[in-house]
Amino acid sequence: MNSSISIALISIYSLLTVLTSVFGLVRWIKGPGKLISELIERTLSWWVMVTVAAVALFVNDILATVSLAVLSIFAFREIITQYNLSESHQKVLRICYCAIPIQYLLAYYNETTFFLTFIPVMLFLALSLRSIVSGSTENVSRTMGVIHWSMMMTVFSFSHIALLYSHHQDFVPQEQKYHLVLYLILATEINDVFQFTWGKLFGKTKVCPEISPKKTVEGLIGGVASTTALSYAISNFIGVTGTQAAVLGALIGFTGFFGDITFSAIKRDLNIKDLGNSIPGHGGLLDRVDSLALTSIVFFYAFKYLI
Repeated sequence: MNSSISIALISIYSLLTVLTSVFGLVRWIKGPGKLISELIERTLSWWVMVTVAAVALFVNDILATVSLAVLSIFAFREIITQYNLSESHQKVLRICYCAIPIQYLLAYYNETTFFLTFIPVMLFLALSLRSIVSGSTENVSRTMGVIHWSMMMTVFSFSHIALLYSHHQDFVPQEQKYHLVLYLILATEINDVFQFTWGKLFGKTKVCPEISPKKTVEGLIGGVASTTALSYAISNFIGVTGTQAAVLGALIGFTGFFGDITFSAIKRDLNIKDLGNSIPGHGGLLDRVDSLALTSIVFFYAFKYLI
């Protein structure tokens, strides 16, 4: 963990300290309320998540890769258990759980060609064949689609973060890759906060009321603009020009929004509020990192081919 990462994390912890103190003071003065209790609960959850992320992602590359693989395992399990697959189809999941460490090994050793084809192509064929061999035709097409989509959204996508650590880019110093990982995660999560805040303050026009009634045009525009501005302000930390940082920020803003509403549509289809309850105030693990499922892929290729 270099000095720049340490300073960034100290800044984040300082902000959390201020927020915790302010929310606690407000509750002490005005008494307990639903909104302030929710804000305190969410802030305490951020203490835990930031600490876990700091230890898992910035100590060394091996620990980071293993941690991301664990994230994928838990995220995949959260989404796939919501579909109540039949016993015969659940046997197919064994292939998926075996495939997750392989995908992350390919990322760690920078086997880019195999990395890019393993889940979209090889696993796709394996899942199809295994589903047919099971002999059960009940909901087989739905099952194959659900399992493969879930692997793409929770394993293929997140494993691109692991690939950032090892992918050879001559114009990016090794220590700068830690900055990119921290920026990707921070910008994605703060973009969610920005869009939520702008929507609460000024939101009137619904974006997709049938999928996510609370999402508004004002929240989306304000969130993307704020994330773009933040990215521009910290362009030196990312190691790119101000214009390039603004482009990355705008891409993260928009794709984070689409990642969020994609999982919102899934939850509405399944008639559930959250995909889990492992994080107080946030629902499940995947509820907290759903935007990252798309931003991680878009950021990786935008940085590689555009920046």
